[in-house]
Amino acid sequence: MKQMKKVFTLILISVFLLVTILTGCSAEVPEPEKPKVINISYSLRPINVPTIVALQKKIFEEEFAKAGIEIKWYELEGPATTEALAAKSIDIATSLNYVSAIITKANGNDIKIISSYSKFPEAIGLLAGVDSGISSVSDLKGKKVALQKGTMLHEMLIRALENSNLSTDDVEVINMPSPDAANALLQQHVDAAILPDPIMANVISSQKAKLIITAEDIILGQAVVAARTEFLTNYPEIVKRFLEVHNQTLDWAENNMDESLKMASNVNEINIKAVKMLSPKFDFSLGIDNDNIAMLKQSASFLQDNDFIKVDANTETLIDNLVDTSFLP
Repeated sequence: MKQMKKVFTLILISVFLLVTILTGCSAEVPEPEKPKVINISYSLRPINVPTIVALQKKIFEEEFAKAGIEIKWYELEGPATTEALAAKSIDIATSLNYVSAIITKANGNDIKIISSYSKFPEAIGLLAGVDSGISSVSDLKGKKVALQKGTMLHEMLIRALENSNLSTDDVEVINMPSPDAANALLQQHVDAAILPDPIMANVISSQKAKLIITAEDIILGQAVVAARTEFLTNYPEIVKRFLEVHNQTLDWAENNMDESLKMASNVNEINIKAVKMLSPKFDFSLGIDNDNIAMLKQSASFLQDNDFIKVDANTETLIDNLVDTSFLP
């Protein structure tokens, strides 16, 4: 009997010690504290109304100050945005073109697309000089075309050429930022250029160039909201709140359209008439549906076929790992 009591006592002590150890272990892994600062990149162009409204009215600053979190904004575009994400200099990119997002993910940069920012295929176009002899994509053979490589503009050119039974071997592609490409076209240093609005509209208004085609039905023409995966994992509720506030900003802009467009006109120094003309070309809704994902997969496959991403990458899996809509409001 004494022996049984001794065994029973040892069992109780063992259970107590085990519970104590497990409790102690769990206490050593606390929940991540909320960040003191959220670093966000933005672009004002072409006419990024939601961002302009948010900055002018300090909507995010006021909302996150309630939780003791500071919002810091950084104006970045193109490769500078993906480099900042990779370096952890920014946590969220509010206007990253989808081609850059796919390429940087394929290169091992651990980011996710969490929502759409804008869709604007009608605001991208192939322009040609009025005296270039170009009236269709087929006429580009042997011509100089200026654009920024590794972007959706580049994808548009390649797809448009393929649709006309041509390839980039049939043209001379000149790599330069869009403002420089526009100037090169106006100065007749190149025969054609692929440009986004409002640069496209300005070049057309000069009457020195004409629109050949827009990107509609050729490419997706989308900017996205992307974030570092580590940040998403550590602060999922904060990310959800971020998108909720972004959605609220969209609602405010929609309900105060005249004021919103006036802000865009003033900030980007574009005539208000031009802003009102451009505005209908942009869809700022946040949703990403199955059709959108399917088009991203088509773009990833296309980028792979044209050596922008590794040949051995599984593009289906790449996009599945890149897009995460679970944070959408």
